[in-house]
Amino acid sequence: MIENDYAIQKEQSITLVTWLKLVGCSLFGIAFFLVPFVHEGTWTISLGLVSKLLTQLIAEDMKIFTCGIFFIGAVVAIIYNLSPKSFAQKLPWSEKFIASHWLWTALAIIGGVTSVMTFFQIGPAWVIAKETGVTAYIDVAGAIFLLIGLGCLFLPFLTDYGLLDFIGTLLQKGFQKIFNLPGRATIDTLTSWVGSSSIAIVMTNYQYKQGFYSTRESAVIATNFSVVSIPFVLLTAQIAGLEDYFLQLYASMLFICILCAVITPKLPPLSSFKDEYYDGKGKQLNEDVVSGESRLKWAAHRAIATATSSPSPAKSIKKGFWSMIDIYLMMMPAAMTIEFLTLAVYYNTSILQTISYPLSLLLELLHIPEAELAAPGLFIGLMDQFIPTIIAGNLNSPITKFVLAGLSLTQLIFFAETAILIMRSAIPITITQLVTIFIIRTVIAFPILVVIAHMLF
Repeated sequence: MIENDYAIQKEQSITLVTWLKLVGCSLFGIAFFLVPFVHEGTWTISLGLVSKLLTQLIAEDMKIFTCGIFFIGAVVAIIYNLSPKSFAQKLPWSEKFIASHWLWTALAIIGGVTSVMTFFQIGPAWVIAKETGVTAYIDVAGAIFLLIGLGCLFLPFLTDYGLLDFIGTLLQKGFQKIFNLPGRATIDTLTSWVGSSSIAIVMTNYQYKQGFYSTRESAVIATNFSVVSIPFVLLTAQIAGLEDYFLQLYASMLFICILCAVITPKLPPLSSFKDEYYDGKGKQLNEDVVSGESRLKWAAHRAIATATSSPSPAKSIKKGFWSMIDIYLMMMPAAMTIEFLTLAVYYNTSILQTISYPLSLLLELLHIPEAELAAPGLFIGLMDQFIPTIIAGNLNSPITKFVLAGLSLTQLIFFAETAILIMRSAIPITITQLVTIFIIRTVIAFPILVVIAHMLF
């Protein structure tokens, strides 16, 4: 069937509209997401610059924007998830706003209440203080909302017009040899690197259910290749106070994530997964290049085929808008509430400091400054990926900042988003297995980050 489609395409001329979508939309996506440049002495990308300009424009009104969204998220959670299911299913957009688990509803409601308390500065100090409620619901939320929101709006220009199909096909053989995974997995990886790790997990789960990935392949991809996006690396550098070291931080993340992707699948629990297929479907994937054609030509064919069937830019932005709304109202309230609760525990109790005391001794042994304050950041990322970065932002030592920011980018498994998404998927990974993978990745990443940090500073 693919060979027939290719033969037909060779006989037909490519329309101007297809070329404009393939080249024009993809180039816009590359320019917006992937091309770094120096602005006012700092490395950034177009997405980061636009987000920064909007932040400056909104200024003090940011809390109206963020807390308003959290309040709306709580109202949506109540209407769609606490009312009778028969009634909720008849409401508009029910397929988007009915939560798959009661925990999402609970976190959204808690987020709505505590964000309103923070906005009006009413309630106990542990809720409304600068380092807890204000940090989670206004400062960090504002930066994330703008960055991720703009990313969602324009991500289809990078993913839907043939660019990833072209790159993925070219990288196919190398991916198979190095990682023992289908070349198709390059698409998931590239999508997460330039867009969102949550989107990559959704893609992986979908392809697993279609028979394109085995259980082993899907488990490895979801836990090792759903890496953080370029916008998130930029945001991490900004919050940690390492804007001038954005490229070094990004390069470190790439190196460590590739190393983890090679080592982690060879160790339990991932090594115990079998090459079995979902629901007895059997293997549905054939990545062989058409006989007689070069890989470059086959990559171009796939890119052109995708561009030909791709939607108009207006429809892509509409698709991106709904992705943004889904993240704003369904994902972010839960994620930022987990972050708020974790910060409240970190700043108002000694629980995490007590648990992490042995780690503070290790940090001191490795000449990492502010060891006692930094120690919880080594494992607290299991709850929320952004917490180590927030801790880093409150420290003075660039060495410690770099180590914690690097961990937040390379541990990957965190229950505010990716872990819950994986558990909600058809991929059979347990909580215990996810925690084990988190520990393995931390053990691999930590010493490398320490060495790099001492070399840089």
